[in-house]
Order: sequence, then structure tokens, then C-alpha cells
Amino acid sequence: MEIADPWARGPHGAHGRRDGRVRHGRRHVMTTERRPKWRIDDVIARTDLAHLLDELAQPAAHNSRGRRWHCPLPSHDDQHPSVTMHTDHRGHERWRCWSGDDTHRGDAIDLVAATQRLPHVEAVDWLARRAGMIPDQPLPPIRRKSRPSTPRFVPLSDVVVEYATACERILWTNTGRPVREWLHGRGFDDDLIRANHIGADPGRSMFRRAKGLPHGASIGAVFPALDPDGRIRYLQTRYLDPGNGPKYDNPASSLGTNPRVAWTRSTAPVDIPVLVVCEGIPDALTAAGAGHRSVAVLGSQAPDQSVATRIAAQAEDHGLNVMAIIDNDDAGRSWGGRLQTLLADHDIALEIVEPPETGLDLNAWANRDAQWARCLGGSRPPVTTDAVEPHVAAARLADLDVP
Repeated sequence: MEIADPWARGPHGAHGRRDGRVRHGRRHVMTTERRPKWRIDDVIARTDLAHLLDELAQPAAHNSRGRRWHCPLPSHDDQHPSVTMHTDHRGHERWRCWSGDDTHRGDAIDLVAATQRLPHVEAVDWLARRAGMIPDQPLPPIRRKSRPSTPRFVPLSDVVVEYATACERILWTNTGRPVREWLHGRGFDDDLIRANHIGADPGRSMFRRAKGLPHGASIGAVFPALDPDGRIRYLQTRYLDPGNGPKYDNPASSLGTNPRVAWTRSTAPVDIPVLVVCEGIPDALTAAGAGHRSVAVLGSQAPDQSVATRIAAQAEDHGLNVMAIIDNDDAGRSWGGRLQTLLADHDIALEIVEPPETGLDLNAWANRDAQWARCLGGSRPPVTTDAVEPHVAAARLADLDVP
């Protein structure tokens, strides 16, 4: 029986952090709880790998060869579903991508480490929270693992909406002041914050919560994922000072299916016919704050067909060009290329723009350059040519950087 040790290489391999980027903004030194040491066997026993693959990879239809998924690694453009799963001789569920290299395989911990870009021990924590495991409390029962023929959709629980509503109220109190200051440091004004129902989670020591909600290891900003009509469909909590833990925390899958897309509400006049697609909610809020229609794709795994279909529907309904502002790194370029391919199937030519400096995302770029939004100028003609290479878009933006 193994216990996850935060200072040791796990038996499933050592996984690095997502990247080496420095996030700017005020740092709040908060007292965090001691990291729990979960027994890996306990975590794996409460994780259904098929359901996890449904969440973190694009499922394929059931066929005579059994269930398959597209490879969940952002760097692998798996055109045909190549991932299968099996149970090994020790009774452990494992997955493998047959069209990728030998690293595209493993157990549930390896899957989370690869798709969420987490070290091994943080991937164990991520799975433990997903399974509803809480330190110093009895373990939840082990459920029989199913093999659904189609991905299971779970409607959002009222508990999640109540949590979001409570956190929104807390944000505007003295308790929420550190989160307000952090949000202001990211460039979000109060009108934008209110319009998008952002909240503050003061941490579990101050705020009791139901099982399956974000753990609340420390104070965090709560970002609801809205549908096009502004209703809450999901949420993510971003810890201000995550320490050795993950930055983001989501509700357990039993409380609602991740919709994979989060729409934003802009408080400024929207008069440019462009839909901006971003890799996360903070980046999408940055675009919305500048007066642009924007949508965030949730999760670090590659976009799937359902994501592309919903983006295409909005673009077609409102006569919009579509532009993705990606992170300036290899993972961001792979992510943008995958979305570009998917949208091409809907006869939409996606323009890809990346920040001019290595390692920047849109929010960091906007905080460095107040004129970043010139790349979305209304004078740009519709994109009708083949894919725009990211380095070309970056060069075009550099040309705009004049006094």
C-alpha cells in the first residue's frame, strides 16, 4: 500500500508543472493547511477511469472494438480515437494511446498529471478531491465501477449554484477584500466582476461546504462558467496562494458535468464582429473587459468537437469572425492548432494570435501592454485564407507596437 509523499517521486513518475511562467499581481501570503497524505490505493479505488477519460478526453462512439477516446494530451493531434483502457493483472485500470509515443499511457494519476499539467502528488490530491475525500473524515464508499456506452451527463447540482452565490456575496465584504484586490491586480474592474458573478472563497476554515465542492485549502477567487444567457453552468476556484497544490479546483463530477466552455458578459459596448476564444476564464474576462465577445475553453486538454460546435454556432448566429488568443508556448500552439482543425469542419477559418513574448497568456500580456486590443480592430477584413501561423500573427502585432 502506497502513501503519496509530497517530497518524493511517485511510483507513477515525476510530472512537471505546467510551465515556468511568472504570474503578475499582488501576492497574498495565507496560512494553508498541511497537505494530506492520501493512500494511493484508496484514491485509485474511488476513481472510475472510464468516467475520468470521458471528462478529460474526447470520447468516441461505442464500436465493436470497445470504448475509445481521442488522446487527451494537448501536444498530440489524435485524428482517430486511439486511446483504450484495460485492467492489468493486479486489477488496476490503465489507459494507452496506440498512436502516440510510449509516454501516452498510464493510470488515472498519470492521466490527470498529463492533462492538468500537475506533479504526481498534486494529481493524487486532484483525484482525491474529485472522489469527495476530505482529510480527517471517513472515506466515501467505493462505488462499483461502470462501463457506460455513452458519456454520462450530470446536470449541475443546486449545491454548486448556492456555493457560487454565497461566494459572490462574500467577495463584497471585508472577508473578500484580498480577492477583490487580486482581481483588480489582474485588470478586472468592479462592473466586470459583478456582471460575471465572480466570488471569493475564504477557505474551509471559515466557510463550511458540502462534499464535492472545491476543497478550500486557502482563499480563492471563484469564476463561474456562464452559458450564453448568463446562467451559471459550472465554476472553477482559483487559489490565490496555492503553495504546493494546484491553482484551480473544480466541483466533483458527481455535482455536474464540466461544459468545457464558459461565456463571458462584457460591460463595455460590443461593436466588433469578433468572437475571442481563450484558454481559460481569466483570459476570456480580459477580452470581455476590453469590450469583446469572448468564450473560455475549460481544461488544459485539447478542445473537442462539442467545443467547436458550440463556438461555431455562436459565430454563425451572430455573424462573427473567430479568433483564438493562445498562450505563447508549445502547449498553447498545439491547443490552437487543434481548435483550428475542428472549426475548419464547420467552414470557419480560425485566426490565431499569440502574445509577443514567450510564456505570456492574454491576461499577463494585457497587464504589460494597455494597447494589446489593437489586434482585434474592427477594420480587419474577414479571415478567408488558410490558417494563420502563430508566429505571423505575433509579427503583425509587433508591427503595431508604435508610439
